[in-house]
Amino acid sequence: MALAVPVTLKTTEEGENERLDYAVSAMQGHRENMEDAHAIVLNLDAATGTSFFGVYDGHGGPAVSKYCARHLHIELRRHERFRDNLQIAIERTFLRMDEMMKDRSAGRELSGYGGNDNWKAYRKAMRTSLFLPFCQKPDYPGPENDGCTACVVLIRGNQIIVGNAGDSRCVLSRNNLAIDLSNDFKPNLPAERQRIETAGHEVTFSERGNVHRIDDGIAISRSLGDLLYKDNHNLGPEQQAITAFPEVRTEEITQDDQFLIIACDGIWDCLTSQQAVDFIRIYLNADVGLAFICEALLGHCLAQPRGRDNMTVVLVRFKTPGSCQVRGRNALPRPINQAAAAQAAAERAAAEQAAAAQAAAEQAAAERAAADRTAAARVPPAPAIRAATSTSAPSTPSFPGAPKTKSPESSKTSKSSEL
Repeated sequence: MALAVPVTLKTTEEGENERLDYAVSAMQGHRENMEDAHAIVLNLDAATGTSFFGVYDGHGGPAVSKYCARHLHIELRRHERFRDNLQIAIERTFLRMDEMMKDRSAGRELSGYGGNDNWKAYRKAMRTSLFLPFCQKPDYPGPENDGCTACVVLIRGNQIIVGNAGDSRCVLSRNNLAIDLSNDFKPNLPAERQRIETAGHEVTFSERGNVHRIDDGIAISRSLGDLLYKDNHNLGPEQQAITAFPEVRTEEITQDDQFLIIACDGIWDCLTSQQAVDFIRIYLNADVGLAFICEALLGHCLAQPRGRDNMTVVLVRFKTPGSCQVRGRNALPRPINQAAAAQAAAERAAAEQAAAAQAAAEQAAAERAAADRTAAARVPPAPAIRAATSTSAPSTPSFPGAPKTKSPESSKTSKSSEL
């Protein structure tokens, strides 16, 4: 159930190294819980100069997204092919996360994050088992009804390597044009539908959100966790109805590359890739810092009719000439002090509020004046009084607001008196 009043508190951080600077901001919004998570490690591996950025969009609770945000980049760094073949390392690490969460040893951490009734029941069973003979351990189901999408980006040398499972998205701004570096994996995509049906499940169209779903349930076709959809023991992990196997794409960095956007579907439900790039460019051209831009983007999406989800956005800007971009006509402005940007925004907001209050007061005054005129018009006019002995022309009845007229004789008298 969505909250009528959104939670607009934002969690924001920023950082930089010699090649790039970044900011990330996350907001709960209209959801009952915050199920997104993220992980950023600027120097994941010093020997190869690798930076890591990951966005994890949870569903069914925050357990899986928080677990992956804590462990995935560590497992990736440990993989034997990390230094010589990042594609294989990313693919194997995504599948490795499912294997780790199936193991009972992950149960204590996952249940500690909570977020749904299954983990609450498991924690209760764990406490009860302490009083049973021989400390019998309860059955461990793993994350059956909860999971997360994962979109991770590694920057190494002159390359951007993106691994994606789900509908979070990575977008590159190249010469002000948006380039998608990942696909949104939905059940209605032909290849995804074929795999789902081969695994014994079906793709349905649901009026709940007007989206395609698997068995009228989940609306994505790749994720970490969601073990109920990975129950065909005759198929490998890559062939399950929902698979954690990621799409991995490598992009060479050019002189025209400006920044990256990594965000969950809470952003992409409200904006196209190009609209997001254009929004950020407006703020960058105004010499605003990255953290302020991320928060402004969340606020903008929250105001949209479809802005009902958790929202997380990571903004990465290249700043090193040669390996990333050349400073010049297309160069981006340097970020300014965040406190100054926030103060300027507060002053603009105060001015707008004052102008709105003044306009409201003027409108209220105009309405009161109109009401007074209407009330005066409803008062009946006083009857005209004629003098019995007067030989002059009958007097004209007077009405409120009517101009007074003078008789010809009075006009003559006044003229003679003036003479």
